[in-house]
Amino acid sequence: MPFNTARVGVALGTTTYIESINSYCQNDTTASDYGKCYNTLGKAVFVQTDTTTYPTLPCETNGTCTRYTATTWDRNLATLFSFTGKQAIVQYIYTRSHSSLSIMGRIIYLMGHPIPSTSDGAYTFWFPAQVYEQTTWPIYDPVENWKAYLNPYTITKGRVFVLRWQGNIFTPVLYLIAYEGNQNNIWYTSDVTVVYAYESSPLAIIPLDYDRDYMMYQELRNAFGFSINGVDQPGWNADDMIRLLKDIFPDRAWAVYDDKQYVLYLYNLTIDYVPDWLINKLAPVGIKVLQPPSNLSTAQAWLNELNARNSQAGGP
Repeated sequence: MPFNTARVGVALGTTTYIESINSYCQNDTTASDYGKCYNTLGKAVFVQTDTTTYPTLPCETNGTCTRYTATTWDRNLATLFSFTGKQAIVQYIYTRSHSSLSIMGRIIYLMGHPIPSTSDGAYTFWFPAQVYEQTTWPIYDPVENWKAYLNPYTITKGRVFVLRWQGNIFTPVLYLIAYEGNQNNIWYTSDVTVVYAYESSPLAIIPLDYDRDYMMYQELRNAFGFSINGVDQPGWNADDMIRLLKDIFPDRAWAVYDDKQYVLYLYNLTIDYVPDWLINKLAPVGIKVLQPPSNLSTAQAWLNELNARNSQAGGP
């Protein structure tokens, strides 16, 4: 059985393709720039529960952070993929963070460091273990096959942590979680890249919000899986996927790729709005327009969102 290779990426204030970036936030309450975040690409995470003293942080106002007003031990930041009745093979993970939090123990607690997980709690299949022979950085664990870096470069405020892992883990779902230790007045930025494989299948190509668009429709979950990049969403039957998407999202743009006939079906789209990187990925032998866009802004919105979600995942 052939497999497809997929990449998903998340940018929370930093981006994978910049080797070093001085991305940080100010959480010193005595500082004149308290609550500001600097040099962010995407939004940093800032936790401040005091909404009386700090009703709005500067980073909220200028769109450089996502503020949370409740502390937690483990924060579920995103669902990277969720496949009903199918499994993916996670093969590679790269995750970097800048954080006001510290590493606890001999690397066991990666506070303020978003990591992929097969559960929505802090403990994951490759969670680092105590490294008793730890002396200098970087650290390599030959048992779990991960390598970690502490402060490979310096930033104005906070610490830098990088973790890389490669292997083979079968799972139908992958979350992005961060261990915050129930602390307040903290911040972190991060970028995460995950490479995985899944069985060749027809694909629903539509960027969806996991909670608001995907989870609320049981029929969607029965027809195809979810991927945060909006592309690698495998299903069982292309015809059923098309019928379902017509019914649920008649006013949105979407595409379905039939991996049996190698045909890409477009709805509220024309070939002009399909990016080259998607054509190169799918390599269809035919393209059929099911319905041309009555409003070009609908097609443009699909393209913009698809490019945005895949800029961290090897798209454009």
